[in-house]
Amino acid sequence: MRVLLATLNAKYIHVNLALRYLQACCRELPLEFILEEFTINDRPENIAARIYRHRPDLAAFSCYIWNIDPTLAVIQVLKTVRPDLPILCGGPEVSFDTEAFLAQHPAVDLVITGEGEIPFRILMEQLAGGIPAGQPSGGYSCTPAQRLAGGHFDPAAVPGLAWRRDGEVIVNPPVPPPRNLDCIPFPYQEDLDAGGNDLRQRTVYYETSRGCPFACGFCLSSTTAGLRYFSLERVREELARLLAAGVREIKFVDRTFNAHKKRALAIWEYIASLRPKARFYFEIAGDRLDEEILAFLDQVPPGLFQFEIGVQTIDPQVNSLCHRNQDWESLAANVLRLREMGNIRLHLDLITGLPGEGYAGVGKSFDAVAALKPDEIQLGFLKLLKGTSLRARAGEFGYRYVDRPPYEVLASNAITYSEMLRLHDIETVLKYYGNSHLADHAFAYLVKTAFASSYFACYEILAAWWEEQGFFRKGHNQRDLFNHLATFAAALAGSASIARPAGPGEAFLEEQARKPAPEQPFTSSTVWPGRFRPLTLFQLERFYQLLKFDFLCRDRSRHWPGWVPPSPMTEEERSNYMARITDPRSIEKYMPGLKKEAPASLRRHGFIELFPCHPEKPEHDEPALAFFYYGPQGPRAEVYYLPLPKHPLLDLRGKYKNSSPTDKLTTALIKERTAERSREKR
Repeated sequence: MRVLLATLNAKYIHVNLALRYLQACCRELPLEFILEEFTINDRPENIAARIYRHRPDLAAFSCYIWNIDPTLAVIQVLKTVRPDLPILCGGPEVSFDTEAFLAQHPAVDLVITGEGEIPFRILMEQLAGGIPAGQPSGGYSCTPAQRLAGGHFDPAAVPGLAWRRDGEVIVNPPVPPPRNLDCIPFPYQEDLDAGGNDLRQRTVYYETSRGCPFACGFCLSSTTAGLRYFSLERVREELARLLAAGVREIKFVDRTFNAHKKRALAIWEYIASLRPKARFYFEIAGDRLDEEILAFLDQVPPGLFQFEIGVQTIDPQVNSLCHRNQDWESLAANVLRLREMGNIRLHLDLITGLPGEGYAGVGKSFDAVAALKPDEIQLGFLKLLKGTSLRARAGEFGYRYVDRPPYEVLASNAITYSEMLRLHDIETVLKYYGNSHLADHAFAYLVKTAFASSYFACYEILAAWWEEQGFFRKGHNQRDLFNHLATFAAALAGSASIARPAGPGEAFLEEQARKPAPEQPFTSSTVWPGRFRPLTLFQLERFYQLLKFDFLCRDRSRHWPGWVPPSPMTEEERSNYMARITDPRSIEKYMPGLKKEAPASLRRHGFIELFPCHPEKPEHDEPALAFFYYGPQGPRAEVYYLPLPKHPLLDLRGKYKNSSPTDKLTTALIKERTAERSREKR
C-alpha cells in the first residue's frame, strides 16, 4: 500500500516536521510512504498532477491556516480525477470544529484531530492489516477505500479520528498525548539516510518540548495543559546528528524555549560547545532571563542565536484580558542587555486588535518596543483561531473578523476598521524602512527631530503620505525607497508639493531654500494635528547628509539621485587620500577587518567620502571621513571611519569647519544654525 504524505509550506525553505513524525512512527509497517512538500504559491492543478502520478492508495494532508484553502483546492482536483482515493486531513486547522469541516467538505474522508502520531499509527496498522498475503503494496488492488467498504477496517478503534457513518459525522474520543516524548521516533532519519542534502538547503524545524506554561487567549498552545519534554540526552544526540549532516539553519518550535531555565541553558551550552557553522532560532520569554543565562549569552559567538520575543502589548490590563502574565520592565531590561551584547539577533512581536487595546495603545506599545532598538519588529494582527478562548469570547469584545482562514480581526469595541487599515499601512512602511534597515541613520534623525522620538508617529505620517502619493499601489526598488524618503523629508520641511527631485543635489537644496513655506505644509485626514514639528532648513540638510551615508552603504553605482548633496572632496583629494590609507600599515591600524584584502582591491572596490557630522553622532558638527568597502560579503558595504588628514595638500577639515559662505544656501544654513544655538543658550 502506498501512502502519500503532503503539505503546502509557506516557503520552499521550510521543512514540515509533522509529516516526518507520522512517517517515522510507521517505519516498520509494510507500507510505502511518499513525502511531498509544496508551497502555497504552487498552482493546485500542478500539485494534484504530481500527487496523481504517484498513484497513491491514500493521500494525507497537513493543514494550517496558511494553507487550508489551496489544500482544499488540491483535494477537489484529486477527487475529480480519482474519486476512489481516500483523503485524510490532520493538523491544527482541522482539529477544531471538525464536524462542521467534514460537513462542508465532502471530498475529505477522514480527519485526525490533535497530536497525530498515535492515531495515525493505529490507522496505518489497520490499513496495513488489510493487505492480503503476497499482495504488492502498490497499485489499486485491495485499496483503503475497498477495506473501508469491506469491513476490514474499524474507524471507531482509531482515537481522535473523525469519519462518516451513513452520512453522519463521528468524532472519536482522543487519546491522551504521550507524556514521555521519547517514544516518538527521530523525524529526520529518512532525510539523513538519503544524504541530508535537502536539509542543508532549508530551515530545519525541531522541537525539544510540547506545550506552554502560559495560556494566552489567542494561542493554540492554550488548548493543551502542561509541558512535556524530549530527554536532554536525546536532544543532544539528534542535534549532533543534524549538524554533522551539514544543516545550516535550525528553528526550534518550542512555544517558550526557556520555560525551564536550567534545561534551556543546558541545550544552549551544548550547542555552543559544538562550535557549529549554523544558525539557531528560538522563541523565548524575554522576562525569564536571569543573570546566569545573560552571562552565558554574552559569550555566545555572534550570529549563532536569534531570539523571537512575543511582547504583543505592554498594557497590563490588555494582557490580563488575554490571560497573559508578562513583566514588561524585566523584559525591556533584558532586551537592552542583549542589545548591548550585540551578538544575538532580536525579533520582537506585537499584536494589534487585542481585547481592550485601541489605536493609541498600539502606538504606545510600538514606541516602547522601538525604543529597545531590536533588529526587527513584527506588527502582527490578531487572528481568532479555532479552539482559542478569544474566539469563544468574540461577542464579548465586539470582534468582527474574517470567517475564513486566517480569521483576521477587522475591528472590535476598542479599535475601528479604519484604524486597523492604517496599521496595515504602517506595517508596510515598517517593512520597507525599519525592518530592512535601509536608512537607519537618516530615519533615526528624522524621528528625533520631527517626531519627538516617536517612531510610531513617524511611521504613521509616512504611511499617510504614501497613501496620498499612491505608493501602496506600486512596486518599489531600493532607489525608489530612498527617493521617497528624501521627498517626504522635504514635505515635512514645508514643501509638500515638490515632485521627485532631480538634478544635482546642491541645486535641489538651494531650490528648497528659496521656496516659501506653505500655510499647511503637510495635509492628511488620517494624521493627528501636531504630530510632527516641521524640519528647519539646517535639519533638512543634515538629514540629507545622513541619508547620503545610508545610500552609500547600499549603492556602489556612483550614479547618485538628485537629492544627494554634492561631495565636498575633489577627485584628486579622494585619490590621494585613498593611496595613503590603503597602505598595509594604515589598513592594519584603521581597517583591521580588511587586512586580508589586497590594497589594489580596496582601491578598486572602496570609496571615501567626507560628511559634515559623524553619522553615529549627528547632533555634533565634527566632520567624519568614511571608507565604504563593497566586497562580496553582501548588499551592504563595510564602513570604517578614518582620521581626518593633516597634510596641507589633503586638509579636508576646512571643507566644513572654515569655509567661507560663498553661496546663498550656505549663508542661510549658517544663519539658521547660529540662531538655533543662541536660543539653546538662552
